[in-house]
Amino acid sequence: MSFYLDKLMKMIPTEVIGLYLVGSGIIPDDQHAYLLGWSTVCLIGVVIARIAGTRDKAANKPPQAGLVVVSAIAFVIWVYSLGGPFKWYMGANYKPFLGSLFVLVWTFVVPLVYTPAD
Repeated sequence: MSFYLDKLMKMIPTEVIGLYLVGSGIIPDDQHAYLLGWSTVCLIGVVIARIAGTRDKAANKPPQAGLVVVSAIAFVIWVYSLGGPFKWYMGANYKPFLGSLFVLVWTFVVPLVYTPAD
């Protein structure tokens, strides 16, 4: 079980989640375009953080592309579960419960089927 939790923690972009929460809390509720822009900036931040965090310059290893993609998708699912720009741009098609289900499935299934390199 510890191996599962270790893999799960490598996939969660926690460093950008805090950044997103603070920034989105500052943006006024009626500024939807800014929230979309902030979400995009944070998604780029996830990609940059995961590239930097999975590259091993000393061993001359490239970034782990799979982990970068998994983390980016996890971030988008997490933002969807909070509402973020999805709530505004999808309107009546936005279903908050789907975000919660996506989070549950993603965090359960991905560590079982994907193993990041050490």
